[in-house]
Amino acid sequence: MELLLSSILPIRPSKTSFSKRFEELLQETDKVCIASGYVSAEALTELKGIAEANNKLIELVIGMHYFEGITKVQYQAAKYLNEFLISNSLGRVYVANIFKFHGKMYVFHKDRGIFAGIMGSSNLNSMLDTHRSFETDVMLKDTCIITEINDFIVNLISNACIPLNDWEPEKFNEINPLLEGHENVEHCSADNLAEILNSTSASAKFDIPIKPSEDAPKSNVNAYFGKGRKNQRGFVKPRHWYEVEIIVPKKIADHSDYPKAGYPKNESVITVYTDDGWKFNCKISGDYSKNFRSCYDLKILGKWIKGRLENHGVLKIGEPVTKAVLQAYGRNSMRLIGTSNPQIWYLDFDAGGAA
Repeated sequence: MELLLSSILPIRPSKTSFSKRFEELLQETDKVCIASGYVSAEALTELKGIAEANNKLIELVIGMHYFEGITKVQYQAAKYLNEFLISNSLGRVYVANIFKFHGKMYVFHKDRGIFAGIMGSSNLNSMLDTHRSFETDVMLKDTCIITEINDFIVNLISNACIPLNDWEPEKFNEINPLLEGHENVEHCSADNLAEILNSTSASAKFDIPIKPSEDAPKSNVNAYFGKGRKNQRGFVKPRHWYEVEIIVPKKIADHSDYPKAGYPKNESVITVYTDDGWKFNCKISGDYSKNFRSCYDLKILGKWIKGRLENHGVLKIGEPVTKAVLQAYGRNSMRLIGTSNPQIWYLDFDAGGAA
């Protein structure tokens, strides 16, 4: 038995986290059975990528959303995973519909046997390093207890669940929590945002193009379709659905007012305030300052851009950002505007127009 603990300041215990151990066990397993109270769109998409790249069998129970609601993006991500699993005979997604299932149970199979399990407080989204709640779990190796956990999940599926294909929500939750509680992201007040807007510069205003799949099929906002990263054991970790890095045209980056990559590391950091009230840091790097990405985690900028396309109903999980998608949204660029403080910028991607 091993205690698994999150690593979040000011507590950084010398224990392995759920996300690290979960990834390690996925590399060993042939099949994983999961019963999770809550799921996130990004975790579901990550799981699909892992199954596809590594031929893993997955049985997943979603425990709470039938009763408490689900966002359209979460539901689309669940369907995206489920359709892939079924079409490739790699498993299925189920929904608890008899009672709310709030548990978090994971069982790992190999060579037709069970070799490990995890129980605790971690929902499926804890597999991502961006998860900000402090979680406590236990990894189990005892054959008796992990067999009991597996038998319970089988019983849960048989007697208290329906296949995801049999569930069509009558309505969806409107709030998309992609950036809510995300590490290194803050929600700013209306007054704070108004203050930033009042300090914007008329001259430092740049429309940075969002390159569609026709121009950049495996990079920029479509980096998800690029080649995954393979480790020494042959396990492929796919590019994340929300992983994004914008390449800025040289004619924009060369402008005297555009933020420049610093010296000697050829990178610099700016703080951006977004038109919809978020605050996070972005990194300017590369030759002629061409790379524009979110700091610490490339998924922050990706969630902000692709999440808005999803919420607007023009982009579905797993589909490329095309010219048609951007046209339907009403924007094919994001606008970066300087302020009286050279380290603070305003970033706009409002549907149908710019600030």
